[in-house]
Amino acid sequence: MKRILFFTILFFIGFATHANAQAIDTLPNFSVHFLNKNKVQISWINPYPDCNQLVVQRSYDSIKFFTSIFSAQSPELQQNGFVDNQFTPGVKVFYRIFYVLKDGHYFFTASKSPANGIATNANASPATNNNDDNTHNNTKTKDAVIMYRIFNRDRDSLLYMLEPQDFKHFKDSVYANSKDTLTMLANYEVLLKRYVPKIVWKPSIYVFTNNKGYVTIALPDVKKHEYHLKFFNDKNELMFQMNNIQEKYLVVDKSNFLQAGWYFFELYEDHHLKEKNKFYLEKEF
Repeated sequence: MKRILFFTILFFIGFATHANAQAIDTLPNFSVHFLNKNKVQISWINPYPDCNQLVVQRSYDSIKFFTSIFSAQSPELQQNGFVDNQFTPGVKVFYRIFYVLKDGHYFFTASKSPANGIATNANASPATNNNDDNTHNNTKTKDAVIMYRIFNRDRDSLLYMLEPQDFKHFKDSVYANSKDTLTMLANYEVLLKRYVPKIVWKPSIYVFTNNKGYVTIALPDVKKHEYHLKFFNDKNELMFQMNNIQEKYLVVDKSNFLQAGWYFFELYEDHHLKEKNKFYLEKEF
């Protein structure tokens, strides 16, 4: 009888320990602890196979100013973790996890510090992106937090998560100080399209084709400098080179170029690269 009672007690102790570990590690809870003085490990168990995005965030304030430091490539994994190698000893730091489910609902965990691994803002319960009756872990969401999620052009990376007031400043700054554009999507999602200027080709003033289609070389101060010129085809293969050019103005024979198209060159002045550019030969030869 005593033996049976002993194993029964062990069973309940093991069960309680396992349940406690689950309560600590399973989202929306997670574990955070030091690996050494410069590294912090954040780990979690994910009970949601439909999770399609999971981001670890860091802040030096337990409630605000969180920045994303890790985005899981496989957010649906049941167990995962991340090591923060940028931790500064002696500085108070907090972590939280932001994750999105397939149905579009997203959640924030409470923030935790590696000093004790305990949630520091108990009121920061997971928040959905709407105010309906949807629940998380069978518990109605309280204190819903609206956050704008800003993605890059291809939507493969979450760039920022901003509260409404911060988003307003961000939007004003983008429109006032850049040519980037913001496109509003559903559920407070925003697409940030970076402005990429088109590269306009500018012909060289030293190596160019004249109005008759001949490759022309015009060099300044040939008596004072030593010039070398290398010509390449469109496969970046060296075709030929001209060393120690003494003429201020000369025309390269067309026979050196076997076909029409783009050709590239490198002009060196006193053994230093002066210009790297290209020119185009028409089909009229």
